[in-house]
Amino acid sequence: MKAIQNMLPGAQEESVTEEVCAMCPSLTYQQRMIGFVGCFCLGYLLSFIGTLSLISMTADGIRNFAALYVVGNIIALCSTGFLVGPKSQCKKMFDKTRRYSTILYIIMLIVVFAVALARQNVFLVLFLLIIQVLVAVWYTLSYVPFGRQAVVGCMQNTLFKPCPGAIAGMV
Repeated sequence: MKAIQNMLPGAQEESVTEEVCAMCPSLTYQQRMIGFVGCFCLGYLLSFIGTLSLISMTADGIRNFAALYVVGNIIALCSTGFLVGPKSQCKKMFDKTRRYSTILYIIMLIVVFAVALARQNVFLVLFLLIIQVLVAVWYTLSYVPFGRQAVVGCMQNTLFKPCPGAIAGMV
C-alpha cells in the first residue's frame, strides 16, 4: 500500500519533508530553552561583532561583517528551531507555502558567506548581502498571516503605481 501511495501526486513532497524532519530528534522543554537561549545569544553576539567590524570602513571590514552576519543568521535560525522543536521547524520551513523562500534563503546564506570568505569584490558582497536580507524578510513574512499579501499590496499602491500627473502630461 505504501508503494501505491508513493506513486500518487504529492506523495513525494511529503516523503522528502519527512526525510528532512527525521534527521531532527525530539528534545525536552529544558533542552529546547537552553538551545534557544544559547543560539540566540551567540547569534546576536556574532552579529554585534560583525557590526563592530564595519567601523573600520574597509573592504575587509565589510567582508568580515557579511561573514559574521550570515553565521549569526544561521545560528538564529537554529535558535527558533530549538524553540518550536526541530521537527516542527523543519516541517514549517519546508511547508508548501514557504518551501521556495526557505530554499532561496538558505542558498543566499551560503552564497554570501562563500563570496565574503573568497574575498571577492566588496560591492558584490554588499549586493548579495542586500539580496539575502530581502530574501530573509520575504521568508519571515511567510510566518505572518497575510504578511506577504500586505507587503505586495503596499508596494503596488505606492512604489509601482504610476503618477497620475505624469501620465496626463504625456497624453
